[in-house]
Amino acid sequence: MKDMLNRIFDKLSPYVPGEQPREEGFIKLNTNENPFPPPKKVLDEIKRNISSKMILYPDPQSIELRKVIGDEYGFSHEWIFVGNGSDEILRLCIYAFSNIGEKIVFPYPSYPLYETLAVIAERQPQKIILNKDFTVPYKFISKFTNCLKFIANPDSPSGIFHPVEFIEEAVKKNKRVFIIDEAYADFATGNCLHLVKKYSNVIVTRSFSKSFSLAGIRLGYCFGKPELISALVSIKDSYNVNSITQIAGISAIKNIEYVRKNCSKIIKNRQWLKNELEKLNFYVFSSSANFLLVIPPGNKAKSLYEFLKKRRILVRYFSNIPELESSLRITIGTRKQLLTMIDCIKRFYGYC
Repeated sequence: MKDMLNRIFDKLSPYVPGEQPREEGFIKLNTNENPFPPPKKVLDEIKRNISSKMILYPDPQSIELRKVIGDEYGFSHEWIFVGNGSDEILRLCIYAFSNIGEKIVFPYPSYPLYETLAVIAERQPQKIILNKDFTVPYKFISKFTNCLKFIANPDSPSGIFHPVEFIEEAVKKNKRVFIIDEAYADFATGNCLHLVKKYSNVIVTRSFSKSFSLAGIRLGYCFGKPELISALVSIKDSYNVNSITQIAGISAIKNIEYVRKNCSKIIKNRQWLKNELEKLNFYVFSSSANFLLVIPPGNKAKSLYEFLKKRRILVRYFSNIPELESSLRITIGTRKQLLTMIDCIKRFYGYC
C-alpha cells in the first residue's frame, strides 16, 4: 500500500486541529472561535438566499465580495483575493510564489499549518526558532532572503504582536514574496496592511473566522499588488467560494461596526482573564489576539487540561509540540464561560 502513496507521506506530519466535540454542552475555549454570534442581518441574509442560490454556480471571481471588502479597507477589488478560509490562500501562495524543492521560511513555534502545506507542496520547511519569549530573532530578517516567507501577526499560539518596523525590515530585505498572516489583527492595536501598497512583494491575509464570528462559512481574504492577486486567481479552484459564503461575507462587511463591538468585548475579557490567572500564579504571555498562552504553576499543563476536559471545558494543549508542553492556550470566551473555567482552575489547585 505504501508504494501507492505520494512520497510526501514519508515526511508529512498532518496538521492537527483543535477538538470539535460532537456532544453539546462543552465550553469551547480551544480553537479561537468567537463566542459572540455574528450580526443578525448576516443570518437573515443567508436565510433569504439559501434556496434561490442553490441551483446556480457562484460567481467564480467573487467580484461583489471583493469590491465590498475593498471599499471598507481602501483598495480596488483587483488588489483583493478571497478563498475557502485563509488556509486555502496560504496554500495557493506556496504554489504561486515558490517552486518545488525551495525553502519556505517561517518562525517556530507558530501556526503549524505552514509546515504541513510546505511538505504537501514538496517544498522544504525552514523553521526559524523563536526566542524564549516568542519574539522573532534577527536571523529571520538576515537569512534566507531569496525565499518565500510567512509570519503570523499577531502570532499563534503565543498571541505576540511583532513590531511593524521589524516586519517591514524583513520585507525590504526579502527578494521574494512575503506573507503576513493577520488572522487575529482585529484584536490588536496595529497591523501591516499599509505595507501592501508600499512594497511589491507583500501579501496580507485576513479571515472571517475570528473577529467576524463566521468560522463555519470558511472565508478568508488577502491584499496584494494586482500582479500577485492575478497569480492566485489563475491557480484557484473554479468556484472556490460558494454562493452562501459570498453573501454572508458581503453582509458581514456591511455590518462591521457590530463586529468591532464584539472585538472590544473580547479585548476587555482578555485583560480580565489575564488578571485573574496572574492572581493564581499563572505566567501569562502578552497577547494581541483572542486567546492567551499561559504556563500553569507546578508544571501541570497536561493534568489541568485533562481536569478541565472532564468538566466539559476545552482548552488547547499542544501534545505534539515539545516547546509548548508546559503551556495551555485559552480562547477568550464570554465572561460567564471564563468565570466557570476560573472556578474549575481554583478547584484543581485546591483554592476552594
